[in-house]
Amino acid sequence: MASSLRVTGSNLLGLCDSDSLAGAIQLSDNTFFAPGARDELHVIQNEADYLSTQKIGQTILDAIPDIALILNDKRQIVAANDHCLNALGVAAVSELLGLRPGEAVHCIHATQGPSGCGTSIACRECGAANAIVSCLRTQECVEHECRITAKVAEGEESMDFLARANFVRIGPYPLVLLVLRDNSAEKRKQALERLFFHDVLNTVGGMAGLADLMTVSPAEKSAQYAVTIQHLASSVAEEVTAYRDLVLAEAGNLAVTYSSISLEKLLDEVLESLGHHPACSGRTFTTYVEPGCSVQTDHTLLRRVVINMAKNAAEACARGSEIHLTGECDGNVVMVSVNNPGVIPKPVQSQLFKRSFSTKGESGRGLGTYSIKLFTERYLHGTVSFESCETSGTTFTITLPLSQ
Repeated sequence: MASSLRVTGSNLLGLCDSDSLAGAIQLSDNTFFAPGARDELHVIQNEADYLSTQKIGQTILDAIPDIALILNDKRQIVAANDHCLNALGVAAVSELLGLRPGEAVHCIHATQGPSGCGTSIACRECGAANAIVSCLRTQECVEHECRITAKVAEGEESMDFLARANFVRIGPYPLVLLVLRDNSAEKRKQALERLFFHDVLNTVGGMAGLADLMTVSPAEKSAQYAVTIQHLASSVAEEVTAYRDLVLAEAGNLAVTYSSISLEKLLDEVLESLGHHPACSGRTFTTYVEPGCSVQTDHTLLRRVVINMAKNAAEACARGSEIHLTGECDGNVVMVSVNNPGVIPKPVQSQLFKRSFSTKGESGRGLGTYSIKLFTERYLHGTVSFESCETSGTTFTITLPLSQ
């Protein structure tokens, strides 16, 4: 444990009022959410010198078993505990001096705003950014759930935190103690419980009901029930296998087998699977595939990705809607797109690919678009993109190399 407080700097509280934060598209010429102004390094160092005399502060900070940061009123890192340094893989707090939390954890949105972390459009939906801004404004404890997608060596990693911001004043300096408790395991547990306690049990209940009917129904009707039970059983197996593969994929242990796949046949398989899914009831699916278009990739993963895209599309639009699936080749890549007439609200768009975020709220597991991105980018070596507007609806597209 270090003998002195690890610190950086502060100045005056320079936050705008709550009405400005809530309503403005762009709060000033350099931010879309929180104020962009920063303290210079010499100001930060002055505060560091002051706080380094408060040795009890570091002892308390290091006793916190979660990532703990002290931020100045410009949301710049003032201090960090040992757990934070270990989690971020940095040797000393000097590597974090003056950074904001999103910059320290390499959040993908930290470089999108004109003044760094907290100033992009996506930051409006960030639980940590909202907690910090509210804490500085009200000088009270504020707590929000926070989903962060960070850049890592393998590409991107999604993390779930409970962000708790506490206002503290040390000497003349107004500060925020930000504690990020990793609740990813809790979110995974909730998703697993949702899968088995709701989805699987409901389906198994339906199978049991049909089995009971078979015992008292004519042979012809029983045969129809048997076919439905077979489809339901396949659906349960697909759900459980998909979740197992997601767990393996996150751990980096998912095996991939490449083969040549006809996109036309693949989309036919997808439509066959969707025909028995409740979310697709009342929706019409059409397909178009460029003649002779094929790709060398993992059949199971690509099929699962396209099914998820189509299910998401079905859940996003009303009964009676038409959903279009297309496949085409373009040079050395192939593209598979799914279009639906719905429009994704702007606040939702920046959260789409984050683990545990669901457009269906509490009723969803928040794994659909997240798994699409994970499987496509990390294992199929492709990319995922989407467009959403009133005129053409929403289109999700995966782009894959023609051959691996």
